[in-house]
Amino acid sequence: MTEGEGFREVRKDMERAIRRLNVLEYLIMVAAVLLALVGGGFVAFLLSAGTDLPLRPTWAVLSLLLIVIPAAVVFGRNRGRSRNGSDDASEHPPNDT
Repeated sequence: MTEGEGFREVRKDMERAIRRLNVLEYLIMVAAVLLALVGGGFVAFLLSAGTDLPLRPTWAVLSLLLIVIPAAVVFGRNRGRSRNGSDDASEHPPNDT
């Protein structure tokens, strides 16, 4: 086996791992959206039962808020880290004890 063939195998394994991680990322995002829809529906039902608020618009607004607010927090945190040029490894040096 030549050196180029070994790298080809490693590259193929890396591409497969990246594809699997991309699929996992999409599954997590779909689960988060579904959880926001269910949570927004539950809270909207409770609010509409106790007040004169309509169910569907309340559900839509709450579900969007349950997606947009956490996404904005994560986006802002990542922008702050990239702006400072820091990452997790530099913020927490390993313990040598």
